[in-house]
Formats: sequence, structure tokens, C-alpha cells
Amino acid sequence: MKKIFINILFFPLFIFSSPVGNLSYPAIIEEGFIIPDTQWVNFRLGYQVYDADDLVMQFNDLAKENDFHLRKVKGYANTGIFTLNIKERLDLYTEIGSYRLETEFRRLSNLYVAKSENDIIYRGGVKLIFFEVLDFTLGADINYSVFWAASSFLTRNDRPIKDDLKFSLKEWQIAVGLAQKISILRPYIGVAYRDTQIDMKQTSLILSDLHLIYEKKAGVFLGTSASLGTFVLVNAEIRLVNERATTFSVELRF
Repeated sequence: MKKIFINILFFPLFIFSSPVGNLSYPAIIEEGFIIPDTQWVNFRLGYQVYDADDLVMQFNDLAKENDFHLRKVKGYANTGIFTLNIKERLDLYTEIGSYRLETEFRRLSNLYVAKSENDIIYRGGVKLIFFEVLDFTLGADINYSVFWAASSFLTRNDRPIKDDLKFSLKEWQIAVGLAQKISILRPYIGVAYRDTQIDMKQTSLILSDLHLIYEKKAGVFLGTSASLGTFVLVNAEIRLVNERATTFSVELRF
């Protein structure tokens, strides 16, 4: 059963992966480079790559009444992570990095493709371990993200058109999950509830603003971390149901 579970985690990694991360993160790396493990506080630095093939969103009712129909929203990010760890039970973290949105939508017989500039996304969050029993860990994660960017291009039926489009994203998320220690691996699975709003403002497409909201606010995440318990860990994760996305990250404990 363990082998089957591990295969399920790794097989979809490049098919689909906003990341949650392993809910047992605060306790995975037991020893760092500089700060002794007897200290009650330490910190980690990390890097994360995120690729969302479909954020599974829809236009609000006003846009639908004006014949706007969303086909797909994609997201791409490369972020750096700083984490303050307290007693190997609590993580306070922040992420800053490059983010980009791409949208495809229709109005009547016209197909529009809009792409944002690569700009900065800001995210802050907390991870907390509730309890550890045998090799199992139950934990939770709460985070909030914001992003603003100008348009890189807008096309109508594959032809560029002039635009002054502005993108904005605001999102908060609550996740609860269970992780298991299997040798150097920590596979995990959980449920995430998220509220995301994406606005495309100052458009010349009949409406002054286009608002995107999630079709399904609850989704599933699963993944695995690998670490020997000292210095470094790597993590891979996929998101399903309310998002189809993959995430890969590396973290170092100091």
C-alpha cells in the first residue's frame, strides 16, 4: 500500500500543480547549518516554482449577462520563501517573486487572449502542527496573496488589439491535511478552501471591469517531501478539483 500511495503522488506531477506545502513542514528538517537544534527558533530559505494549467474560475453574473464566457485562466510563479520556525511546531512565512496570469475568454463569436506582465506577487502565511501520533502529523495552513500587473498583450481572434488592461488578484486560503513519515519521505494529502478574485480593469470590451471568481472554492492537494532530517528538503505537490496545478520547491534550514 505504501508503494502504491507513493506512485500515486509522483505520477501526476507533470500532468497537472496555489501551493499549500507539507503540513508537517515545521518538524521535517530537524537540524540546520548554523543554529543548534536545541534553540527554540530557527529560519529557512527556499525557492518555489508554480505552474497552474487551469485555475478553474468563471465570470461573475454581470459579465455572463453581457455574453462573456471564460475558457481558461493560467498562472505561473517563481518565488523566494523566508520562514521563521518556532519550536518545530509553528512556521511564519512570506513569499515574494514573479507571477503571471493568462486568460482566454469569448464574447459572442470573438475569442480573446489576455496576458499580464511578469510582476511581483506577495504572500504571507502560517503553518501549525496540531499533533503528531506515531508517524502521522495533522496540521493546518492559512495564507493571503496579492498581485497587480499591467497587460502584456491582448488579442482578438489571434490579432493584437490596443488595450489598457490592468490585472489584480487577491486570495486567501485555509488548508488542513495529514502527513505520514515513510523513511525519508513525508507524503501528505488534504483539503483547501480558498477565495480568489481576479479583476481585469479599464477594458474597452463593453464592460469597464471583468471579475473572475472560483467555480469551486474547495479543492484537494497532495504531494510529498523528501529529507534526511538535516539541512535541506525538496517538495512536490499537485492541486486538484478547484485548480489544476503543480509545484516544486526546495528549502534550507539555517
